[in-house]
Amino acid sequence: MEVQAAVSSEFPSVLLDDGDDALASSPYRAAMFHLRQGLHALSTLSPGSDDTKRRELERLVKMQTQVLQLLHVHFAPEGESSGLQQFGEVLRQHRVDAGLTQEQVADFAGLSLSYVCKLEQGRKPPARKAVLALCSVPDLKLVPTEVTALPAVRESSYRHAPNWYVSPGFDSVSMIDDLAQLMNGSGGSVEQTYVYLDHKSALDWIQVCNAPGYVTSYREGFPGQTLAKKLREVLGPVGLDLIALGPGDGKSEVRLVQHILREYDEPSIRFYLLDISQPLLSRAFKHAVDTFNDHPGVFVCGIQGNFHHLPRYAQLHYAPARSHRRRIYTMLGNTVANLDHEPLLFQNAFSGAALGDMLLFDLDFGYTTVADADEIRRKDPVLQKPVGELHQRFLGGPIQRYCQDAQSVSFSYRIDTDRPIAGSYGLQFIATVGLPGKRTKEFCMIQARRYEPKSVIRCLAKFGWESLGMFSFTGSETRPRGLFLFQKKLPKNQH
Repeated sequence: MEVQAAVSSEFPSVLLDDGDDALASSPYRAAMFHLRQGLHALSTLSPGSDDTKRRELERLVKMQTQVLQLLHVHFAPEGESSGLQQFGEVLRQHRVDAGLTQEQVADFAGLSLSYVCKLEQGRKPPARKAVLALCSVPDLKLVPTEVTALPAVRESSYRHAPNWYVSPGFDSVSMIDDLAQLMNGSGGSVEQTYVYLDHKSALDWIQVCNAPGYVTSYREGFPGQTLAKKLREVLGPVGLDLIALGPGDGKSEVRLVQHILREYDEPSIRFYLLDISQPLLSRAFKHAVDTFNDHPGVFVCGIQGNFHHLPRYAQLHYAPARSHRRRIYTMLGNTVANLDHEPLLFQNAFSGAALGDMLLFDLDFGYTTVADADEIRRKDPVLQKPVGELHQRFLGGPIQRYCQDAQSVSFSYRIDTDRPIAGSYGLQFIATVGLPGKRTKEFCMIQARRYEPKSVIRCLAKFGWESLGMFSFTGSETRPRGLFLFQKKLPKNQH
């Protein structure tokens, strides 16, 4: 069975999102919404190689389509259709707008000319079969295309569907120019996304990720199976939109999807990878596509953009509670710990989140909750040794490429105790750049943070995110670390 799509199904249609008030106040809209959802659900059934089932499914889809057509023709409120007018008036207006004669309409619909004339004059009540025949004439446009639009059947169309998007206003060339201007200034702090921006920086970061040590042990200790079972328990057998923010090389996110697939008999997952770095996104996208290429339950999409601007991406912000899907935002691989101000991101970037959405991220735990730099230096083992060679190459690359007068670069740690989440502290990677005339300047190239779990949970609660659990990483070589799962609820002061 092959069904053509009038709109993309991999990006949810904003046509469905009329708002809770609209659905509650209009029985027509409510009926239209649920019948459309039923049509879409029917289209996802797979008859396999059974010809009898295939024919029966085609018949059911046709019947549901006809129900939608009849609903729209007879009950659409004024302004969306002429549902309040007599059918004959509607037919005549649509025929005139289409530039068709009555004879042409009769011929296209397989009706007699006299019958079409009587319909337009109101002398004959429209029979159901006649209405459906007229709805099948495309030029008449008695029913808007999107009313009966079906998602494209994945088996025959997904390889040809658009699956890479650049977000509105995104300009990586200007960002590189901004980075170069900063490098040639007097010093300062580099916004963390800039250090992954160019291709060489992306390659250096991938080498950090794949070297034996912390990152690989982190991935081996990732509690993906336990988390997937929890998601299935909370969400039930629904379609999932997993939006991976800043996925890097995508390996952790792909592994998470693999765990989720094991928990669902008939999975339907839209897997979005959103990253500011084109080369990193390309690597993550390729890995995801190669992994799920033969899996009919997963559609992979790459989006080049800045997750700080997430509310701008309207197509990711449909209302999942009314479309039988659930959305999961992920920020894995220390993404949250690189942010300048975590609460602002939780408040602003996720302002488009709907009730029932999930938020998942991982954090390192602090070795102390005392805001004293000397105690942190004594207790945090990372500070007992110099910045690693691979990190120096990764963080020193942008300086060597864009800072014109740089003669040398050395690295050290600086402790940041002025953090907005109580009990947390930061480790700043400071680059000291040697310049002609024995001058120097400093850049904070990137930051990593340590957290107190209860403070993180309290912070998220202020913005309407309820904690569903914290899952510990395993492995003796893994730093104290947890995976946090939240679900969007109404803030307490709005209950």
